[in-house]
Amino acid sequence: MLIGIDVGGTFTDGVLLDNFTVKEWVKVRTKEDLTRSIQEVLNHLLEHTAQKTIERLVLSTTLITNLLAQKKYEPAGLLLLPGPGANPYHLSLPGEFVVLKGAIDYRGRIIEPIDLKEVEEAAGYLLSRGLKRIVVTCKFSQRNNTLEKQVVRHLQHKYPDLKVKASFETSGLLNWVRRINATYYTLAVEEACHHFLSHISHTLERIGLKSPVYIMKADGGTIPLDLSRKYPLEAIFSGPAASTLGGMACTSPDITSVVMDMGGTTTDLALVLKGTPLLSSKGATIGGFPTPVRALAVASLPIGGDTPLVENNRQLAFGQRKGPALCLGGPELTLTDILVYLGYSSLGQKETIAPFLHDLANRLELSPRETAERALDLLISLLEEALTQMYTTWEEEPAYRVWQVMAEKSARPRTLICLGGPAEGIGQLWAKKREWQVIVPTYAKIANAIGAALACTTLNLDFVADTENLVFYTSIGGKQGTLEHPLRTLDEARAFALSLLKEMKGDWQNHELERVETLYEEGFNIVREWRTRGKIYQIGLQTPPGILGKVKGA
Repeated sequence: MLIGIDVGGTFTDGVLLDNFTVKEWVKVRTKEDLTRSIQEVLNHLLEHTAQKTIERLVLSTTLITNLLAQKKYEPAGLLLLPGPGANPYHLSLPGEFVVLKGAIDYRGRIIEPIDLKEVEEAAGYLLSRGLKRIVVTCKFSQRNNTLEKQVVRHLQHKYPDLKVKASFETSGLLNWVRRINATYYTLAVEEACHHFLSHISHTLERIGLKSPVYIMKADGGTIPLDLSRKYPLEAIFSGPAASTLGGMACTSPDITSVVMDMGGTTTDLALVLKGTPLLSSKGATIGGFPTPVRALAVASLPIGGDTPLVENNRQLAFGQRKGPALCLGGPELTLTDILVYLGYSSLGQKETIAPFLHDLANRLELSPRETAERALDLLISLLEEALTQMYTTWEEEPAYRVWQVMAEKSARPRTLICLGGPAEGIGQLWAKKREWQVIVPTYAKIANAIGAALACTTLNLDFVADTENLVFYTSIGGKQGTLEHPLRTLDEARAFALSLLKEMKGDWQNHELERVETLYEEGFNIVREWRTRGKIYQIGLQTPPGILGKVKGA
């Protein structure tokens, strides 16, 4: 038995799967305390099975996304050690910064030590600016974290109340700027994430559920609950990831399609190419700042079924969500109400909606039907505009170009998997207006929860070895180590990297490594004084995102 729970902005959905068959599902209103919504869903699902039969539970949550989107966090200061060749004053960074002495070269050698007095003065300045959180980031710290550790250790001794985080703990990837951004936002959401995860743990203890628990990741994979405390940013955009996998689970295994998931608050767009979700090669972007967090190439629009219709200078427009649809007891006329009025949805009564639509139509000097049709035309226009922008982004992805070559197609896919509460109505409308092939799965309303339940655990390893200095570095939390013997060939280096990935498998509770892809690999000689002194290897491995299987009867 598998349980998947998707915590959306409006509804929290849950599903219980037995051998890829939906045994039970539930949809409840999302409460301000997300753990209460999760507990309500679990209580319902566990009425239909014994707890000991649950193999795993996967949660998809909007917590991290909402914290960052609404800027509900304390800002942090940045202590930067750029070394030669980098000018942070020309960069766009998320926080106020101070530049310090201290530098590491590209092979991990210290070429300039830190000045502890300067570190104290810089921290004192940031404190005087009201910043009680500090990010410490040194260029090439993923090759040698000594300087970052020295700065953090000194600050923790001198200012014990400061919250300090080193960038090597967040990511071991090259690209200093992305590492700065990721560490800044990790520190920003860390405390709230720990609080939420602790509440989840206590909730599960009260219920008595002892099965493994995972959090949905932005790349369509999962991360164990305890490990997600260390990597909270992995959970950003987990909602769009869950809907993408849900669309895959409810359709044919090798489908190529756009996935559109309209919830009450937002609409998510993603792309699946021959049964594989499209990953963003550049990682997740948060508030315009790029990070090294692996993510699917998705977009979220602030339009959903609960989006109200408003009149602005006698023009029809969409407003900010204030509650559920009018036909469901909400305060204002919404897109869901329009779908009901025009017969695209049977969610409510047309008679309840008519007086409010008539009032809006009078203000617009239109008939009620003209107003309703104009609202849906505006919706389709906005969705198509967003989709066109996303296609421009998708077409820049290497995986999309490979698909075009392999499929021998230059045309954009014109198949749409429509998910979410309004899926049936939106699907009919899109097929009518745009003449696409539209698929509305049987379980469209709970596809996100299905996607979470069936998500595979994804692992990713970037490995660099320097055989002259007998050291290696990885992207696993900036792990660094010593080589016991030189790696003489690329095959030996690949085998060593795979052994590290297998060690990682245990921490991530991933029991199988059936599909390991080599993203890149290269090795080159280190030559000095006309002699080969060693080799540098760079290897990227991953287990790709995907689903455990297809839902029966979808």
